[in-house]
Amino acid sequence: MIDVQTWTEHTIETSFMTNSAFQMWLVIAGRVMLLVNGTAIQLDAGMVLMVDCGQLTKVERAEGSFHLKVVSVDPFALFSPSLAAQYVTPYVGMIGYHVLHPTDAGEKAILDTIDRAVRRLKKESIFTLLDVTLQLAVVWRYWIQRPSVTRRHGQERMQRMISYIHDHDTMKLSLEDIAAVGGLSRAECCRYFTKWGDTSPLAYVQDVRMQRAARLLCETNLSVAEVANQLGFTSVSHFVQTFKKVHIRTPLAYRKQKT
Repeated sequence: MIDVQTWTEHTIETSFMTNSAFQMWLVIAGRVMLLVNGTAIQLDAGMVLMVDCGQLTKVERAEGSFHLKVVSVDPFALFSPSLAAQYVTPYVGMIGYHVLHPTDAGEKAILDTIDRAVRRLKKESIFTLLDVTLQLAVVWRYWIQRPSVTRRHGQERMQRMISYIHDHDTMKLSLEDIAAVGGLSRAECCRYFTKWGDTSPLAYVQDVRMQRAARLLCETNLSVAEVANQLGFTSVSHFVQTFKKVHIRTPLAYRKQKT
């Protein structure tokens, strides 16, 4: 029901994410630059990004060291079925996103509630889940009072193309393959990626593949050659060069730093 991820400069990924749950992005320290549905957002320490399910979020970069927590919540699990039918079902996917600022007096209380929920999750107690559920129900109540937004034109097309790339990240995809999934021409496909993510389709494919490569290097004992083979590279030297362009270090140096 509740999942908390901690990101730092060593763990963050820059690929698109289409969240299937309601999320809260808490910046504990530092600064993070994001794209949410193609809109640039800067999050400084103390700020929180609230994101509805089904939105396209992409981390552009972080300035210096940073500490970010992402809390994912299934709002249906916060209420009984009858209450969920009234207070969850009509609002899922309708609101989009909202940024909470600690300097805004009206938002300070909800920021404090989110902070208490995250801190409570660290404590082991028979009442932890109950306490956190009650606090997050208050957050959800605040959330559904936000104005609804209309999904941006083309969001579904972009989500289909992003999902296709992630589902086929071990394959060598062409621009034609990606454009066909979105029902677009090659030129239109390129314009979509520029508009939504400030990148090109094939550059994004490379980024996703190198993110997969980084996970394989850190989470398995596969050799560099084996990782390259899994990702469809016929040349290890080409894989190393591509990896270095994205991660600024060789695969072996990357593995050594992360372990």
